[in-house]
Amino acid sequence: MKSQTENTILSYKEVLENIKNQENHLLIANGFNYGLGVNTGYKAIFEKMAENNHDIYNDALEMVEECGFDLEYFIGKLKKDINQDNTFLKKYVRNKVKYDFMKATHEIVKSEIKNIYVEKNEGIFILFKEFTNYFTLNYDSLLYLLLLKYKPIDNQGKNTFVFQPTLKFIENDLDTKQDNIYSEIKAARENGKLRLDFNSTENAFEKDFNKLTKVHFTEEVKEYSKTYKKGWKTKDINKVVKSIFEEEKSNELLSKIDDGSRQQTLFGETEFVYDVNSDTQNLFFLHGAFHIYKDGKSFKKITQKSDKALYEKLEEVLNNEEQEVVCVFQHKNKTDAINGNEYLKHCFDKLAQISGNLVIIGSSLADNDNHIFEKINNSQVDTLYISAFGDKEKIMSLAKVKFPHKKIYIFDAETISYEKPSELESK
Repeated sequence: MKSQTENTILSYKEVLENIKNQENHLLIANGFNYGLGVNTGYKAIFEKMAENNHDIYNDALEMVEECGFDLEYFIGKLKKDINQDNTFLKKYVRNKVKYDFMKATHEIVKSEIKNIYVEKNEGIFILFKEFTNYFTLNYDSLLYLLLLKYKPIDNQGKNTFVFQPTLKFIENDLDTKQDNIYSEIKAARENGKLRLDFNSTENAFEKDFNKLTKVHFTEEVKEYSKTYKKGWKTKDINKVVKSIFEEEKSNELLSKIDDGSRQQTLFGETEFVYDVNSDTQNLFFLHGAFHIYKDGKSFKKITQKSDKALYEKLEEVLNNEEQEVVCVFQHKNKTDAINGNEYLKHCFDKLAQISGNLVIIGSSLADNDNHIFEKINNSQVDTLYISAFGDKEKIMSLAKVKFPHKKIYIFDAETISYEKPSELESK
């Protein structure tokens, strides 16, 4: 490896090498989404709102721009034009705009996430497996969906994630293109057995297919295809087997992901309630998220199984005086919103407790997140690795101002790949 100083611009691969076998944490911001081709910037979201509700928001885009694409500021300006005594209309406008904003954001994520699941990103879990804690400044569903890529659809354990069935398209797409090849090979991997009897039933030996190596399993699938005249092409078999093995490798990671929610059953109904005193939580939404809402004194997780059900639940929460979606929509005074919410404060305080290395992806280090940077600066973190697009010297200068007591390395965001380091080595 070349000699590294704090002024050296690292590659993603060098970051992985530097942090290997150490205590590491990850913080992602909106640029993380951009890097994967998912534009969840406020401007893009408002444009999507205008597309969905042309007659309403198209006429308001100029006002939105004047508000700096600040959702709370925009809602405030709309409410000022309403008669002070008309509390119904004020509530309706507030709820309608927030609902449309969340729906538009989810639609953007859902429409683009399929493009992430292409061959070059099949190892995306590599990014997540290196870390102890995961922090995100984003409140959209992208991070959940990424973590869900390899999550079994029928897994209803403590780490059940929101929007699960939306990931069904992964196997559906493969099956449509390749005549049920994914479903059959997946079933063989999960339930199949290899029987060897060596001409003696008494000495017969069975081995589960899920215990076979990748090479051995691939050969058995090819033999199966040949014997039963499936007509599967070798390249298709290899592609599906690779995908299945990637799933298995990442399941170990996902079993360790804990968002702090716990399953509770009351009067026959199952809910997921956040434990704001959890010591094992390692996934933190620092500005809240669309799937988190406050119900009285409890914080709960929306786990609806369809988009329609999700939207209905969000609308129900927005229209209930005892409930509210836990999201920091405003650009300013974020600290006040965080300190006034027990879930958010629990996540926020965790930043001050971490040590070791912190990798930051997708943050422009803008002033509206200074509350986050101050918390990091006061933590026991020794070294920061910060991604940068474009002007890397500008990011380094900003980083030195934001984190005067930390060792800082900048790495080129364009070198980020979700392939194994060994695969990168061979290129």
